[in-house]
Amino acid sequence: MARILVRTRDPKEIEELRKHGKIVFLSSLVDVVGVETTEAGIEKVKKLFGEQGVRKSARGTIQSV
Repeated sequence: MARILVRTRDPKEIEELRKHGKIVFLSSLVDVVGVETTEAGIEKVKKLFGEQGVRKSARGTIQSV
């Protein structure tokens, strides 16, 4: 399983995402939906939303000053 971030706020598109994986979170600040899906599911979502609208989730790091 892989986690991806998809840029959308359209309820119809969110329902379409539910068909391809599990919705992990919906951001209330930015137009991003977190989805947990398979590698094959990632390719299907990329076809629906385009390459720019989908990226893999990453863990952030804190930079020291």
